[in-house]
Amino acid sequence: MKRTLFLLLITISFCAAGCSKDDTGSEPTDPDIPTDIERPENPQNKRISMWIDAHSNFSRFANKEAVTTYLTKAAETGFNEIYLDVKPGIGYALYKSDILPELKVWGNETVNRDWDYLAFFLEEAEKLDIGVIASISTMGYGISSQKQGPIYDDNRWDGKTQFEMIGSNPANIVDMRTQTTTGTGSPLDAVMLNPCIPDVQNFVISICEEIVRKYPKLKGFCLDYCRWYGANYGFGPTTIKTFEANLGQSVPNLNDIITSTGGIGPLYKQWIEFRTKTITSLVTNIRNRVKAINPEIEFHLWSGADWVGRYTVGQNWASKKYHPQGAVYTDTYNETGFADVLDVFSLGSYSEYIWKTEYPESIWTVENFVTTYSQYTMDDCKVCGSIGSYAYGNNSLKVSDAVYLCLKNTDGIMVFELSHILTGNQWNAIKEGIRRGLK
Repeated sequence: MKRTLFLLLITISFCAAGCSKDDTGSEPTDPDIPTDIERPENPQNKRISMWIDAHSNFSRFANKEAVTTYLTKAAETGFNEIYLDVKPGIGYALYKSDILPELKVWGNETVNRDWDYLAFFLEEAEKLDIGVIASISTMGYGISSQKQGPIYDDNRWDGKTQFEMIGSNPANIVDMRTQTTTGTGSPLDAVMLNPCIPDVQNFVISICEEIVRKYPKLKGFCLDYCRWYGANYGFGPTTIKTFEANLGQSVPNLNDIITSTGGIGPLYKQWIEFRTKTITSLVTNIRNRVKAINPEIEFHLWSGADWVGRYTVGQNWASKKYHPQGAVYTDTYNETGFADVLDVFSLGSYSEYIWKTEYPESIWTVENFVTTYSQYTMDDCKVCGSIGSYAYGNNSLKVSDAVYLCLKNTDGIMVFELSHILTGNQWNAIKEGIRRGLK
């Protein structure tokens, strides 16, 4: 009933603004277009978020009108938050930075703005009661395919990016700054700085502090790509020296960590804990520093939902109360958990399979991820399921089901991301999933 009445009021308001005469036959007294918009009711106060990726939407937001248009569409669909990518993996800024150059060129795309990208999103989002969470690619500061980014502009970063040991061969250690593909032949995306170097940590923290300080109206701040690039990364000389200091002994042969056949060496458990401890330390330091500037800002982090596999990149998003068992964990690995440091964890439930029945022999379904996370986080933080909508194209039922599952089983939903929503024309499917999830 309340929804019907609200729709009626919207219809009356629209006619008063857009018709030449009101129903009394006289000119309308207020010709302004109404700012009220229809949005699904949210009695459970769930977080309903959309990610806006910097690269995919780089040219889309070349003008202010586009910002207004898509935020309005987001609000009409039922979104009450956006994650706005303001320092993507290329390493340049989509905000007014005193530290980083402004992002104007990406590959063959050029966008020159005489306005503050983040500030205008905040301004327009506030009108629509949409919270803005600024997101950064925490360790990404360059794109190898175009050799663009701060790590290519400044020799300050020589030796401070991550190094890969290719083929488990200690004689084949490669700086990822020189790579365009990984050792497995997969395309390389963002080139990442080495998180165990103090100069790198201080630099990354300064970026986070600057954003939070300059934009006090932000609802939240989110870390993305806050990790090691992959399981075989981190084998540069600086990292090994730091590991040796942490371990209290030398590592004469890197195959003591990963064997020549790719297996678990005698120092592998200690290596995994060291890498994970490095990331947890950085996450904790960033949280403390941004909260010192704005105690009210929410601290978010996105990570893949497959907790069992995240040790390979150093992300232990579990609670410190969770004690894992297995050959890759030390007895103290639980102490690297950082769920208690987060306000909101964005659970990357990215799978083409929605229901367990679609893929019964695997953990890789949206349903599985959004119904099992709590055994790891143990209520230490809010958790919102997130989906990669690119996997569903224009299949409306899959989109709706994925949104529904996240809303029913977690504290909210994050849909990745705008360009995929547009490609698949998924607005109505998302809206239907929200309606179902909030019943």
